[in-house]
Amino acid sequence: MADVSLLSASDQSDPTIRKLVQVTGWAVTLIGCLVALLLLRDDPVQWGRVVLNLCAGLVGVAALALVHLRRWLLAAHVLVWGVWVFVSLVAAGNGGVKGPNLLNYPVLIVLSGWLLGGRATMCLLALTGGLFGFFLWADARGALPVTPANNHYAYAAYLAGIVGLTATATLLSRRSYLGRVGEAQDMAADLAARDTELRKLLRVVEQSPESTVITDLQGRIEFVNDAFVARTGYARSEVIGQLSSAFSGNGLAPAQLAGLQETLARGESWAGEQANVRKDGVTIWESVVVAPIRQPDGRISHHVELKQDMSERKRAAEEIHRLAHFDPLTSLPNRSMLIERLTGLQARHQRAPDALNALLLLDLDRFTTFNDARGSEMGDRLLCAVALRLSERLGGQDLLVRVAADEFGIVLHGLSADAAAAGRRALVFAEQVAQALAQPLPLGLQAGDAAEEAQLQASIGITLYPQGVDDLPLNAMGRAGTALHRAKHGGGARAAFFEQGMGEVAAQRFHLERDLRHAIGAQELRLYVQPQVDGRGEFTGGEALVRWQHPRDGLVPPGVFIPVAEESDLIVGLGDWVLAQACAVLAMPAFSQRRLRMSVNLSARQFRQASFVPNLRALLATTGADPTLLTLEVTEGLVIEDFDDAVAKMRELVAMGLEFALDDFGTGYSSLAYLKRLPIRELKIDRSFVTEAPTNADDGALVEAILSVASHFGLRVVAEGVETREQVRFLEQRQPDMVYQGYLFGRPEPVAQWVERLAL
Repeated sequence: MADVSLLSASDQSDPTIRKLVQVTGWAVTLIGCLVALLLLRDDPVQWGRVVLNLCAGLVGVAALALVHLRRWLLAAHVLVWGVWVFVSLVAAGNGGVKGPNLLNYPVLIVLSGWLLGGRATMCLLALTGGLFGFFLWADARGALPVTPANNHYAYAAYLAGIVGLTATATLLSRRSYLGRVGEAQDMAADLAARDTELRKLLRVVEQSPESTVITDLQGRIEFVNDAFVARTGYARSEVIGQLSSAFSGNGLAPAQLAGLQETLARGESWAGEQANVRKDGVTIWESVVVAPIRQPDGRISHHVELKQDMSERKRAAEEIHRLAHFDPLTSLPNRSMLIERLTGLQARHQRAPDALNALLLLDLDRFTTFNDARGSEMGDRLLCAVALRLSERLGGQDLLVRVAADEFGIVLHGLSADAAAAGRRALVFAEQVAQALAQPLPLGLQAGDAAEEAQLQASIGITLYPQGVDDLPLNAMGRAGTALHRAKHGGGARAAFFEQGMGEVAAQRFHLERDLRHAIGAQELRLYVQPQVDGRGEFTGGEALVRWQHPRDGLVPPGVFIPVAEESDLIVGLGDWVLAQACAVLAMPAFSQRRLRMSVNLSARQFRQASFVPNLRALLATTGADPTLLTLEVTEGLVIEDFDDAVAKMRELVAMGLEFALDDFGTGYSSLAYLKRLPIRELKIDRSFVTEAPTNADDGALVEAILSVASHFGLRVVAEGVETREQVRFLEQRQPDMVYQGYLFGRPEPVAQWVERLAL
């Protein structure tokens, strides 16, 4: 059956064998017919020999007919066995072993070997050997006929046909052999290349940094690479033949393990993460892919596990999470964790309303002063000590976070379902926190090092949370921040509870700041001027003031928007606008020709700008204003905060011709040592002293002292808030060349009207 199947395969793919069947069929047909025709020339004609050769020719015809029907195997059998039968009959009639027909048998054996395979050829060889034995036995007893005289033409045709067929079969066989040799060589080269690729692939797998495990379908390990050995600590001999589950999948939950098995049962790949354990007990996190290995027929024979070590990535992710949710200095949760906790409390409250919680924002009083005086390292120690002291006051579910800088947040859980009771408990806790912080805080690096201590106080803002289903964490933080702001402005060292009115005020301030920011660039600001006069009532100059013409609210008083501007960065832009408008007015002929002075208030934030001096110099050059007519009013607080820098800037501006006035003199430090070093040309007496000076002895004495100081230093004096003749007489008696500013001589009015009045 093996030979038949092989021949059948050859029939389909080997053109040489098919060609050999065709050539043999034609050769047998031609030789048989030609020999039969030539035998007809014998005299007498031996009809038996003629018929046998014709029958042999007909065997060739039958084979060719089968070839036409593409029945290659049957055609080969007909050729070999049919020719053998008729050749044997012819040989028996021609004298057996003494006849000329024995040449056919080697040819038939060769053809059988190529066409029918080994088993048929062995049968043919055995039959031929038996036939030869019979011929010898019969010839020895004289049983075979005498070899007849040969027809030379027929014999020549027979020999030529046999030789031609033998040569043709040999050449075709040689070509087939060479083709097979070439195919074998190509196959060998292909196998060598495949072997090289396989070896390369094996080296890749062996040297891969990712752990690779191959198991059979029962999960028993058949192969592990070096990365697996290095990562797990197990030797190959310890794992080969063992179940993979004994070394992998330790971090899988039962549901995940079931999902893995179901996925593999479907012939699909599974991917996931596992927390596996090394031989030494250390846990390693791995990203695992388990995939089926299929044979060429599609059958799954093995599974491969590819494992990537993600322990470092896991640790990095945990560190990123820690940095994103915890403060690196105090190790407390940070603002993000506070938002998450408040969000969770709101979600739980929506599912089942329960006891109210409280959010406390705590800010350390004068921490900046401590940090500047003692250094940032001691400031960090103080923050850590505060964090430790506060954490000791918390309950099991409460949360302490560091919100920012010296601000901490505390979430108190489940105070009471009654808002009043919850508020009282929150205030009691705030008082306890204040008392705890009032105790000395050790600042040593170690617990036993108490050489460094600090005491401080804190301001606390409190709000209840959640206040309804729509209350968001940011809303709660805004309320607590508003309460904290109120506590600090109340002097610090106190707790303030949020009230609804506080939120409304904060909202109003927010809208006011937003509108003011828009107003500076939207031409909504107006420059007003309040006149300054001498004792004869003649104009000596004026003070530039700003007003805001709101498109909806009308003229906004300065007492409303100036404090908002001073608490934000808007005061710089506002001050620059006033200064630019004042310089433009100074350049007008009505001012410059009459040599009237213009006074402009400077804010501390505006004056501290590094570009203030060059910007003012450029402004004067652009507008053409005379710097000798410009007076800049500064406060004692502005000067004292950074004295050396302030004096340097003032001297630079004085060198340009500008003059400085010390505003609100007597309400601050009023240090003569500072006054002596300042390039001041003018003192302005605050209206709080002027108002009661004629009737209040104390205020009168203060005014006289200020005038004495001004006289000693040779300074010009301007009295603010002059509203009565009595005040004028009091001041005039003590300082004849006094300059007056107040409602008695003129209220602030738009600059256009004021300039128009000057021109009359």
